Amino acid sequence: MKIQKVIVLIVGLISSVFSSYAQDIFMKGDNLIGANVGVGDGLAASLTYENCIVDGLFNNGNGSVGIGGYLGYSHDKVEKSLMGVTAGAKYHNIIIGARGNLHVQFIDRLDTYVGLMFGYEIVNSSSWVDDNSDLYDYDYSIKVDSNGLILAGHLGARYYLSDNFAAVLELGYGVAYANIGVSYRF
Repeated sequence: MKIQKVIVLIVGLISSVFSSYAQDIFMKGDNLIGANVGVGDGLAASLTYENCIVDGLFNNGNGSVGIGGYLGYSHDKVEKSLMGVTAGAKYHNIIIGARGNLHVQFIDRLDTYVGLMFGYEIVNSSSWVDDNSDLYDYDYSIKVDSNGLILAGHLGARYYLSDNFAAVLELGYGVAYANIGVSYRF
């Protein structure tokens, strides 16, 4: 949690220095929807929504705050075989959350942001061993389910290819640690 506070402070200080160089492109009343794919724990995909609730922050109005939602899913499966013994594991993760972002624009067409997400995470995992060798003949499996609340931070950037369409790069905790995707502003 201390890291998120430090990141917000650094972004705020840098934005106060550079705020005269670009104009805010995420303004009060704007909405963003996004779709991302990510890497981290297998194949991951997420959907986001954000609404700008405050703009005009910092020196020349360069900064805004948005709130919205997050829905993410990831899964992975690994299986290895050696000498008649097969071992494997499966993992599924779902996160449903609410997010808040502080946006600062340093250069034209680039919307940078830092944020926090509060959500609920549902994790299912299972592992197994099947021994079909001549020495042994046994099967073993274990299943673990875990659900709970999460608080996570992220950093991101949207580069607007047109007035409403942007490419997205985001780093931080969710169903993936690194995401690329697209956003549409309306």
